[in-house]
Formats: sequence, structure tokens, C-alpha cells
Amino acid sequence: MSRPGPKDVVRALRRAHRLPDDVGPRMADLERRLADAVRELGRMGPQLAAVETRVEELAARLAPSPTGDAADVEAARNVLEEVRAEHARVRARISAATVFEERLRVLEERAGVDSATGLDKA
Repeated sequence: MSRPGPKDVVRALRRAHRLPDDVGPRMADLERRLADAVRELGRMGPQLAAVETRVEELAARLAPSPTGDAADVEAARNVLEEVRAEHARVRARISAATVFEERLRVLEERAGVDSATGLDKA
């Protein structure tokens, strides 16, 4: 068996450092998914602010001493609990999108891609 020459070694090193063929399509898919997540976050931000405002209003109305009959107070408490539950779900979705964005940043860094432009880092 013959010993590899310098050109063979250089070719082998270049092949070893090349990214897999499916990185391009995978990156395109991740960029599309990130754009969807960013768009969703932009849409949810005002909704979350409205939910937080509504929770505070309901809490303020219930805090002093509830007035009205027991059915009204119970209905208000039920609405408050529903709003709090939705608020928790929105926060969970925002957290998931943040985790996804960080994972994409790490992948871009490993692939040597500038996350701002999508181009290879020079």
C-alpha cells in the first residue's frame, strides 16, 4: 500500500471539513421555522400585554371586597383563573420560541454562518 502524498492529504482534509449535503436545506427549513416563531412572538406580544392588563384589572376588582351576589363573584373568579391559565400558556410558548432561537444560533455558529445575513462568515 502506497503512502498518501500531500495533495491526497489536503483533499482528505477538505472533504472532512465539508458540511454534509443536507445542511443547506436543513438551514433553510430552520430559517423558515425561526421566521415563523419570530412572527408568532410579534403577534403574541400585544396579546400577552392585554392578558396581563386584564389579569391586573380583574385582580384589582376582586381584591378589596367583592360586591355583588355569590354567583357574580364566582363567575369573576372563574374568568380570572382562565386568564391566568392562558397567560401561563402564552409564557410557555414564548419560552419555547426562545429556546428554539438559541438552538438555531448555536447551529449557525457551528456551521460558520452569520445569523444576520445567512452568509458564510469570512
